[in-house]
Order: sequence, then C-alpha cells, then structure tokens
Amino acid sequence: MTIENKVEDLKTKASELGDDLKIKADEAKLAGEKVINDVKHDAKAAQLEAEKKLNELKKDAQTEEHTATSHSGLEDAKAKWSDAQQQAQEKFDHLKTEASHKLEEAKIKANELKQEAAVKFDELKAQATTKFDELKKVATEKMNALKKNDTVKTDEQDKDQQG
Repeated sequence: MTIENKVEDLKTKASELGDDLKIKADEAKLAGEKVINDVKHDAKAAQLEAEKKLNELKKDAQTEEHTATSHSGLEDAKAKWSDAQQQAQEKFDHLKTEASHKLEEAKIKANELKQEAAVKFDELKAQATTKFDELKKVATEKMNALKKNDTVKTDEQDKDQQG
C-alpha cells in the first residue's frame, strides 16, 4: 500500500467520523425539537381542557341561575372555576419545567457527542501523522539505499572502463 493510499484511507476515516458526528448532532437536535413540540402539544391540550371546564362551569352557573338556586351555587361554580384554572396552571408549569429539563439534557448530550468526536478526530489525526512520518522515513531509507546502490554501480562501471 502506498503512502498516498494510506493517507487517503486516513482522510476517509476522518471524513466518516465527521459525518457520524453530524448525524449524532442532528439526532440530538431532533430529540430536543420533539420534546419542545410535545410540550407545546401538552400545553395546548391543557389550555383546551381548561376552556372546556370553563364552558362547563359557565353552563353550570347559567343552569344554577335559571333554576333560581341559592347564591351558594354561584360560589360553588366560582370555586370550581378557580380550581380548574389552578390545575391548568400547575399542569402547564410542570410541562414547561419538564421541557426545560429535556432541552438541557439534549444540549448536554450534543456537547458530549461533539467532544467525543473532537477527541476521535484528534486521535485519527495523530495516527495519520505518525503513520505518515513512518512511511516518509521508510521511503527516505529506500531512496538512500537506492542512491547508495547507484553510486556503487557507477564506481564499478568507471573502474571497468578505466581498466
């Protein structure tokens, strides 16, 4: 295998490592985006649920008013409304916190993958440098040996011609 082939192999390995890093970074990004989309969906669902409960409470309040029940019925509806609002807010806050944690985890994972790829790239670069130096040394030694053989043959030819 020639020096050029070995250098090309090392370049190919480095390129493949770079491609793997890009894929892992894209995967981490997609995971983060999925978490954000899930949180948005859950928040929207919580909002819709709160609106549904509000409509139910309004209907209950209207029914209470139409049936001419006591003032306590309206107070119950207000309490239910307050509870529904509080539950929706708590669920929204929980989902928001969860999304924040998952996004941080995705960022940490992306940084870990980036660092891992940098270390692997440095290792490959060091291996390539070492291998290139070894091949260069071998090539130099072979060139020197060939030059020495040429010099010896030339000296012998000169002696043959003189004698």
